[in-house]
Amino acid sequence: MKDFLKNILSSALGSLLAGIMLIGSILIITIFIGIISTVFSNDNKIESKSILKIEFDYPIYDKPNSDPFKNFNPLGDFEANNSKHLYQILKSIELAAENKNIEGIVLDLRQFQSPGQASAKEIRNALNNFKQKNKFIYSYSNYFNKTAYYIASVSDSIFMYPIGALELSGLSSTTPFFTETMAKIGIKPEIIRYGKFKAAIEPFMLTEMSEENRAQTKMLLSDVWEDMLRDISLSRNIPIKTLNEIADDLSLSMLPNKPIEFNLIDQLILPDEFNNFLAKKLNIKDVENLEFISIEKLKEENNKSKNKIAIIYAEGNIDGDNNNIHSGYTNTIKEVLKNESIYAVVLRVNSPGGSVLISDELLSQMRLWKKEKPIVVSMGNYAASGGYYISCAADKIFASPNTITGSIGVFGLFFTAEELLTEKMKLKFDNVKTNKFANMGELNKSLSEEERRFLQMSVTQTYNDFISHVANARNMSKEDVDNIGQGRVWTGLRAHQIGLVDEIGGLSDAINSAAELAKLDDFQIVEFPKVKNGLESIFESMDSKQKLLTEPIEEIYLEGLKNKFIKMQGIQALLPVKYELN
Repeated sequence: MKDFLKNILSSALGSLLAGIMLIGSILIITIFIGIISTVFSNDNKIESKSILKIEFDYPIYDKPNSDPFKNFNPLGDFEANNSKHLYQILKSIELAAENKNIEGIVLDLRQFQSPGQASAKEIRNALNNFKQKNKFIYSYSNYFNKTAYYIASVSDSIFMYPIGALELSGLSSTTPFFTETMAKIGIKPEIIRYGKFKAAIEPFMLTEMSEENRAQTKMLLSDVWEDMLRDISLSRNIPIKTLNEIADDLSLSMLPNKPIEFNLIDQLILPDEFNNFLAKKLNIKDVENLEFISIEKLKEENNKSKNKIAIIYAEGNIDGDNNNIHSGYTNTIKEVLKNESIYAVVLRVNSPGGSVLISDELLSQMRLWKKEKPIVVSMGNYAASGGYYISCAADKIFASPNTITGSIGVFGLFFTAEELLTEKMKLKFDNVKTNKFANMGELNKSLSEEERRFLQMSVTQTYNDFISHVANARNMSKEDVDNIGQGRVWTGLRAHQIGLVDEIGGLSDAINSAAELAKLDDFQIVEFPKVKNGLESIFESMDSKQKLLTEPIEEIYLEGLKNKFIKMQGIQALLPVKYELN
């Protein structure tokens, strides 16, 4: 009887679980079929008098992303992944320029998400090329921040909501310092560095910027700001000196009529009035007949060329994380360069650096295979430290004027908590070891002078290896590289002047250069690493994001901080500061 009841209960539980799994599977399949139906039911025919609307209400990455939960934020609302990748946007603008049924572009910047300064420059350049086809560009928003206005300034006319705002107050970069906080807690950062400009560890050893770091940060901000003002000045016919005077006038962002007075905005109108303006422009009587299309509708005709150029996206920190740059990229590089149908490679680098070991692994593959076919690097918002390490051996390097690059330097960072554990928490430790350095790196003990000396030797050797790689690849002396190295950061424009970069240009320029080096007149683009299909991404994301739904928010936040600092430990080739140019 007991076994009978046990079997009945087991069967019931099994049936219940099977039912739940079946319902879940049906739900997923239904959603998937809905997505597929939507995709394939779209009529790709573009009607005459169409307008391409680019909304910028999504994150823009370098590499394509198929993770449906990419934008999930436990601190906010759940949103489906609607991110775009840069090449997709650039190509869509190019296709729109050639399409006779597309009259112009509307930039809807009301929910603008910044793609970064270098990417913004590339998008703006693509829009400028679009205008050369005698097609219009109009921008509309209720609020323009600096980057949104920078992109909008390429427009024929800029419109703003009647009580909207425009902010053009210059650039700033703020660095937090943890030195006194960590001392109070009892955590000791063990710092070994080479290079007076290697400021990544300054937040753990100082309470304010060093003079060297302050000087390089000021240079970066000035270079980027001047480039932005130069473009705005040409488009709006306002002298740069006047733009700087406007930037120092706070009334600009406080009073909606001020942008009109300063000639930064052309008209204050409501969204419905803006649509009426567009209908009149296209001679359409009923505003409801305005035909807006998205960039997804612009697809390149089936390219049957047997010649291929590969774009390999190296985006994110070089830290081994599967979502960033990891050792597996060596296999991707090998796979691409061994592929006989691929005649050239563009390595798109958008990284502040990280692990020296992984950086060296990728560089080794680049050097090993570059004899087989041309490799061109295209630098994005960042290609610094480890990001420059993996770039230096390319046949040609392109950078945006606003790319942050260089940072040729190395540091070692380790956290110990001897004071916290032994003095504040009153813990006692005892140790048995077979050899002198067997317990090196344990949290409960600070580094000895001898241990620090050996680590300093390692950091110095790694730096020498770094500048040797750059010197060989860039046909420079080690002394010359050391003079512009020492961890110093440069904009793409200055990197070009000192020989770290070959050309100023974006991803499209790098692709054209690769085609030229490979002597290709026709080609198709293939992108790596390959994105997973929808179902693979759904199941993988559900597994990886599950803890975001169950863990308390404060634990998620603390876990993020802990992982950030832990990943900085060890010998790193990492950008001094992840410059957020606000």
